[in-house]
Amino acid sequence: MKYFYVLLFSSLAFSVYAGEQAVGARGTLMCGAQPLANAEIKLWELDTWPDPDDLLATVYTDAQGRFQIQGHEAEMTQINPVVKIYHRCNNKGLFNLPGLCKRKITYEIPKNYISHGKAPTKYYDFGVLNMEAKQPKEATECI
Repeated sequence: MKYFYVLLFSSLAFSVYAGEQAVGARGTLMCGAQPLANAEIKLWELDTWPDPDDLLATVYTDAQGRFQIQGHEAEMTQINPVVKIYHRCNNKGLFNLPGLCKRKITYEIPKNYISHGKAPTKYYDFGVLNMEAKQPKEATECI
């Protein structure tokens, strides 16, 4: 009987997150005192092996550096969303050719911004981020 309750509790815990889950984020990117236009913003849902990560959406910042992104995914457990920002602000580039590479920084979205359904009920607000300085765990992605 004890195993029955363990199994029942486990299946109830998984069913809490089963189905469509949505997440969204917004913010403004700057490069020093200038808006960072045309930076690429990707919303990913990170999975564990063998399930590959899911790209939920891609947007670009506007002329004022603003972005808003949202996406949804059907998962049996709670999704693990991240925003990846690709930009060329203060980019020295590979072999001093700045057009070959982009700087990439990944931000985790807090779990309390995940909602059930296909549209987010609230957005994580990054506020204004200055992308000029190198960030911890920043990477470079080249063509």
